[in-house]
Amino acid sequence: MRFHISSLSLSILAVMTTAAFAQGETQETASSQVLPTLQFEAQDADAKAAYAAKTASAVLRSDAPLFETAQSISVISNQQIEQKQAKTVAEALEGVAGVTSGQYGRRGWDDFIIRGQISSSQTYVDGLRIQTSDNALRSEDITGLQSIEVVKGPTSTGFGFALPGGLVNLTTKRPQAGTAYKGALSYGSYGLKEATFDLNYAPNNTEKGAFRVVGRVSDQDDPTDHVYFKNYYIAPSYNFDLGEKDDLSVIASYQRREYVRQQGIPYSGGNYKNYSHSLFFGDPDYGYDVDVYRLGANYAHYFDNDWTFKQNFAVTKTETLGDSILASGRNTLPTIKRAINNQDKQDVNYTLDNNLQRNFNLGRINYDVMVGVDMMRERSDYYRRTDTINDFDASNPSYGNISIKKVGTPTEEITYSQYTGLYLRNTIKIDDDWIIGLSGRHDWTQVEIDNILANTTTKNSDNAFTGSASVMYRINDMFAPYISYSTSFMPVTDSGENGSLLDPEEGKQAEVGVKLQAFDQRFQGYLAYYDLTRQNVTEADASGNFSIQTGEQVTKGFETELSAALTDQWNLTATYSYIPTAKITESETSSDIGKRINHVPKNTATLSTQYYFAPDQLGWNIGAGIRYQGSRTAQRSTDYVYLPSYALFDVNAGYEAKKWGAGLSIKNLFDREYLAGTTPNAQLVNWGDPRMIRFNVKFKY
Repeated sequence: MRFHISSLSLSILAVMTTAAFAQGETQETASSQVLPTLQFEAQDADAKAAYAAKTASAVLRSDAPLFETAQSISVISNQQIEQKQAKTVAEALEGVAGVTSGQYGRRGWDDFIIRGQISSSQTYVDGLRIQTSDNALRSEDITGLQSIEVVKGPTSTGFGFALPGGLVNLTTKRPQAGTAYKGALSYGSYGLKEATFDLNYAPNNTEKGAFRVVGRVSDQDDPTDHVYFKNYYIAPSYNFDLGEKDDLSVIASYQRREYVRQQGIPYSGGNYKNYSHSLFFGDPDYGYDVDVYRLGANYAHYFDNDWTFKQNFAVTKTETLGDSILASGRNTLPTIKRAINNQDKQDVNYTLDNNLQRNFNLGRINYDVMVGVDMMRERSDYYRRTDTINDFDASNPSYGNISIKKVGTPTEEITYSQYTGLYLRNTIKIDDDWIIGLSGRHDWTQVEIDNILANTTTKNSDNAFTGSASVMYRINDMFAPYISYSTSFMPVTDSGENGSLLDPEEGKQAEVGVKLQAFDQRFQGYLAYYDLTRQNVTEADASGNFSIQTGEQVTKGFETELSAALTDQWNLTATYSYIPTAKITESETSSDIGKRINHVPKNTATLSTQYYFAPDQLGWNIGAGIRYQGSRTAQRSTDYVYLPSYALFDVNAGYEAKKWGAGLSIKNLFDREYLAGTTPNAQLVNWGDPRMIRFNVKFKY
């Protein structure tokens, strides 16, 4: 790992100094559509998880309550994931305030926009970034997730370089205190066949020494002809028993995905409406194979003087082979020009975070401090060649007759991305009413691109300081208004006119909001207004031969989210997002200035509920939900697509017994036709999911 020596030395020195201080302190006093999972035993730790999450410990790196956090954070709990009937991360994010997901169609990986900014590469697992390179092509298996945490706004202070819209953190299922064995079989629309298992063994009825393994095998066709998705996933984890002062947990996972990409259809001036929704212009033998290997470890040591040291480490290796067939250039139906996009992408990512934290009780003042250093190193080897092939006749589909017209010029680049960051976070609580947050971070980054075929190397080193400040006032146990300001930066891999890499992008955000809670904290929510600016946005020069940085984008909007277990039998979630401003304010292309950012609706709203007929949640249960997406636009150059608004209804019903359960779910109950979005170049449109029916049978012992 070739971390910058000076930055690494400074960071390690800071941690060593803090550790020495900690040792010398005197002791002081110091907190798809899946049907609802059928829980059968009250002592099951997973079943005890709150429907409305109270904390987001992975992204906050502490157990601070969300109610006392001056930042917009949405937590999709395990119960909510199941209530959403989600089978992918993108589906689970549907309806989260300020988030647009799946806008590029069912192409085999997760796409999402947060507060008007594309954030698909801003994915973390257990608080660590899993990939930084472009064309990530990632789709994390949702079976192994305990919850999903969405942080809105700049996150560089806590996580290093990042785009200003926000990030998505996936928390994995870990060993629990009770032994339990669960399994499920599912069958549904478009040939869905799926089996999942979740085995937890706790020999001493504690989390210490417990072992867990989660897995899934899934096979499903797509509403588009010849498109399919096959998934294989397994994730074992183990908690070591090292005594009361040490915690160590390890988790490994392997994910295999085989799929043919859903392409959509050329917009062609609106002529797409004259063709079948199931039209596929690729070929059944051309798709993707993706293998993802991950190993992670979490360690904590609790000192006698109330300091806590935590370390989080992960290494992720991703192997992607693909020869998918794409549309080439503008097309006028029925003729579709095509090309084979040959890809071989090999990525290895190492991440490490160390921090020391402590709470000081000083009477009227309660002071939390955290100092840490984190590092990331990624190597991405990306080979690509685009071959022009024979055209496709949409009026007379034919497959298996691929002929290459022109072999493309190959490219292969190895990109090294790395950073070391030193951060300090202070939270000061005065009289349990005022909460002041002050955080700062300095990062040292380096990006190196080795062009293998051209035998050239481009390198750029940067350092940046980012910070955040907030003030919150707890009026009572129900309302806590706040105001915050934060900044971000993100290195880029694009080259300017002289061939050198461009400066990092920057972002800033001001936010005003109020946190809400009630019903003995079983109700959690927030209301916020934000003003976000992204600067130094990279775009192509008019010549198309190099990139420039004159772009700026601004988003302003309101968000509200409410999640509640209103009673032991009734759960409810409601969200609303209003983004009146999402526009390009500076651009090399003068005609783009003032245009709305692609795929960002002004209004979105969701309402979902689940009702259990018995207080112990055994017996019958029913659920329903509605998802509203306002109209959007997608435009690039002279291409323009209008995406109408739509509302979708989902329902489910099930029966739960102590040892088994069954359920039926229907997504898009009324089979509403709608456009999910377009491809990034705004030339292909993608139909949304039609009606989907799924039947589940579950067992637990």
